[in-house]
Amino acid sequence: MIKQPPLALAVEKVATASGCRQQPCSAHRGADDEPFPSGMSLVPRRRNPIRLDADSVAAVLNRPVPKFHVLSNPAAPLVSVVVVTFNNLLFTRMCLESLLANTRAPHYEVLVVDNDSTDGTPEYLRELAARHRHMRIFLNDANIGFAAANNQALKHAAGESFVLLNNDTITPRGWLTALGRHLDEPLIGLVGPTTNRLGNEAEIDTAYHTYGELTAFAETVATNGGLSPFDLEIGSMFCLAFRRSTYDRLGPVDERFRVGMFEDVDYSERARVAGLRVACAENVFVHHFGSATFGELAASGEFGPLFHENRRRWEEKWNRAWQPPLRRPNCINEQLRCEISRAVERWTLPESTIVVISKGDDELLRLIGRSGRRAWHFPQTADGTYAGHHPADSAAALAELDHLRAKGGAYLLIPSTSRWWLDHYREFAERVAREERRIMDQPQTCSIYALHDPVNADL
Repeated sequence: MIKQPPLALAVEKVATASGCRQQPCSAHRGADDEPFPSGMSLVPRRRNPIRLDADSVAAVLNRPVPKFHVLSNPAAPLVSVVVVTFNNLLFTRMCLESLLANTRAPHYEVLVVDNDSTDGTPEYLRELAARHRHMRIFLNDANIGFAAANNQALKHAAGESFVLLNNDTITPRGWLTALGRHLDEPLIGLVGPTTNRLGNEAEIDTAYHTYGELTAFAETVATNGGLSPFDLEIGSMFCLAFRRSTYDRLGPVDERFRVGMFEDVDYSERARVAGLRVACAENVFVHHFGSATFGELAASGEFGPLFHENRRRWEEKWNRAWQPPLRRPNCINEQLRCEISRAVERWTLPESTIVVISKGDDELLRLIGRSGRRAWHFPQTADGTYAGHHPADSAAALAELDHLRAKGGAYLLIPSTSRWWLDHYREFAERVAREERRIMDQPQTCSIYALHDPVNADL
């Protein structure tokens, strides 16, 4: 068990749950009721660490701290929403202000635990909580970690059900009510929404770019999504709901896992051992930026070692090897893998090594391997597994490409699902186009570049 830093807690109980009161609210919602401009871009201009464009940053940070009307139903069961913060004021504001603006009708409280932020977050939380009587804040003078901070809030939570919510999310209208309805099913222990960025079956394809498009997309999901949740391997704590009775049964989040990795893997396993389902609500959508915290770790080189240390701790606890989460079943993805595999057989030399930009798609690598080629993740850790994140910038992507070329990578394969790299990593794309020989390009399937310019008379 990791020894946590000493906790010197400054708790500001701005209000209690009983402070929630019903406020008048117009039946129709106009543009003035929205927490952010409809046209505000949500597309990161870079990741690891994640950055938004200047106009989006200004739209969030340059506005006064808002006061939202709260339409609450005190007769309904209380829901406690827990948010942990550590710096990243921009994303914290988007999370909390969308939460306060878009959560209507349920009886809920918000508990925010700050892990000694130094970017103005504590001052913002004080002002926001002073304007919203159903919000409580807990200000730590040390970073006690993700798990311990959630446990800290859960000890003070008054709700009959809980939601753990990351501070790099945006919640649309109706999210909490719809998510909570799934907890009426006694066998569901943990339930989360669908999202745009996660890496398991809860991630769905999206096409929105702005806040206004996000809200419209979330309404479509609410209308057309299935009412019956499906089972998940991992209920991610980016947004995870569960009853108080489930918490009493499973206990607190395990604090042996550092920073914020594998706690949800562990909690999901504990739920299944207790005979409870871990589920995804297909009629609920929550936007997830991802990489708000882990992107900083990836940029500093700390992510990989932390990931593997937490993985080791999980495997020691459960006495078995951890397996990466599954992706959402999709016949198009299966078809695309087959088409890529056929292209590899047609356009590359047998027994060669293919460097694949695939976001950790092990099945694609296995399929390529059946043709007598070797396939490598890009980027990867020292042991060849997927690094778990994209390169921080073009320089990092080029350094990884040069490293894998030196190790024996003969071809670079860019599936159609990863073609966004060529727009996002401009310097990377320019050097690949200038210095590597493109031997195959089918926009709907993949592009293949020869890294060592091998000669094959049959190609």
